[in-house]
Amino acid sequence: MSLSINVILLKDLLLTLLLTCASIQDIKTRQIPDSLSVAITSVGFIHFSPLFSLSGMLLTGLPYFVAAVISKGKLGGGDIKLMAACGFVLGPVGGTLQSLIGLTLVLFIAAGIGIKSGYQSAKQTSLPLAPFLSAGGLFAVIMPQL
Repeated sequence: MSLSINVILLKDLLLTLLLTCASIQDIKTRQIPDSLSVAITSVGFIHFSPLFSLSGMLLTGLPYFVAAVISKGKLGGGDIKLMAACGFVLGPVGGTLQSLIGLTLVLFIAAGIGIKSGYQSAKQTSLPLAPFLSAGGLFAVIMPQL
């Protein structure tokens, strides 16, 4: 394998490991430590491209910030920082793909809860978002970038 492929593989493995940690932490505590978002951002400096990373951070993180403001805090700051960090690593296309896959997964789970328990019960249910976003991130890592 070439050095470039090894570096990209290292980057992908570190991102996957850190997303797994974020998922576990979010499930246990409903919080994502800032240290994990900083660590994920640091992974973005492996095989770094400023335009790719900064545009990914902005285009991936900003919609979560807007959603948090509109929803009056129903979306946590840890989710915003996690997605901005992932955008820094995955770039604009990968970050968007991560969001689409992760949010689609959580939508299916929420719909299942709604069907099983009723709309009002589902409306009161709080789900940790990081596991779904992490699954989307894994998908974005596995899918070849166009």
